[in-house]
Amino acid sequence: MAEGKVDYRAWTIVAVMFLALGLAFTGRASLPVLMTAWENDFGWTRTFMASGGAVILIVMAVSAPVVGNLLDRHGPRFIVGAGLILSGLSISLTGMMETKWAFLILFCISAAIGYGVVSIPIAAATISRRFDHNRGFASSIGMAGVGGGQAIFLPLIAWAISMYGWRMALVVFGIGLIVIGFLSMFFMDNEVKVSQSPADQQNISAGFRTKLYSVIRNKIFWLLGTAYIICGFTTAGIVKVHFVPFANLICGFSLNESATAYGVLALFDAVGLLIAGYLSDRVHRPLLLGLIYFLRALTFLMLFFVPTEYWVLLAFAVLFGSLDFATVPLNAGLVGDHLGLRTMGLSMGLMFAGHSFGGALGSLFGGVAYDYIASYDWVWLAGLALAFIASILAWSVPEARRARPHVGNAGN
Repeated sequence: MAEGKVDYRAWTIVAVMFLALGLAFTGRASLPVLMTAWENDFGWTRTFMASGGAVILIVMAVSAPVVGNLLDRHGPRFIVGAGLILSGLSISLTGMMETKWAFLILFCISAAIGYGVVSIPIAAATISRRFDHNRGFASSIGMAGVGGGQAIFLPLIAWAISMYGWRMALVVFGIGLIVIGFLSMFFMDNEVKVSQSPADQQNISAGFRTKLYSVIRNKIFWLLGTAYIICGFTTAGIVKVHFVPFANLICGFSLNESATAYGVLALFDAVGLLIAGYLSDRVHRPLLLGLIYFLRALTFLMLFFVPTEYWVLLAFAVLFGSLDFATVPLNAGLVGDHLGLRTMGLSMGLMFAGHSFGGALGSLFGGVAYDYIASYDWVWLAGLALAFIASILAWSVPEARRARPHVGNAGN
């Protein structure tokens, strides 16, 4: 693209990924909102439903590297649409379920395969293929759909459950996912419009095993990846699955109030992601990444004192949300520069797999802790300690930045 011109196609792809991630992550995040209804209708235990959340994350973990490699080879156009359609169909059918097996197959496995396709690493790799500069900021805008979408759609799902029941809410939401999935195929493309690094040149024609070996032998991958496993435990595992039940059952707030607080958290996911994306193009990224993990650890201290005032719960949501997805553009930028863009789908897929496995452990740990001691104190303590460890790992990563064009152009 000529100097100074805006690549509108690239920014359209950013907008598509914003909407796709918003819908997909709302589907995944709907489990905490549905727990009370399913507990009342089916008598399911909190441990069983939290185990379902763990299954979702494990399925996503397994699918993410495979999908990432497919994206590296074939591009995102039909992959993203297919993921949305699969998730939408599975969620709609969940609205008709009657058994535990239907819950596990439809909501926890089939839908989760779709979530693994429409995921943060796929969004990061898709957007990075189109932006040579302002890459961090463009990626953060697209991935802000994770928080922005949940802030809008999750309270709507909670409202629909209270007004029309969980079955109708899921059927309608699933149909919406299917429609957006088909539409996304018309707006996406498979082009790569970035300059190639030496790592990229070596991996253009490399096979899967060659690329996999080049990733796993890189010590930077292990430092970032281990911290990201911990990140998954503390965010997708214990907070994202157990925040609503904590607010509802321990703090005593209504389901709508609890879901709204979660929506605030998700909204500030987007705010923190945008700020971190802007800074990732301008500051020492490992230093900022470690600081985010460190501050995240401190926010868990707020939860040891059960909030009896709603504003305290909202304050936690704002602070934790601002530090939640802020790690994504920093990790994506470091992975792209250290390991190369031609393996970024696979690299981020493996990172996300670790994040999801960590989330699965956190989800299960939180459910067992609540069922046995009727408290989340040990859950929050584990989150605090592990987040401190993640900060040390992040600070051990060296900065490495490819030469890029001047930041003045908006996108190409």
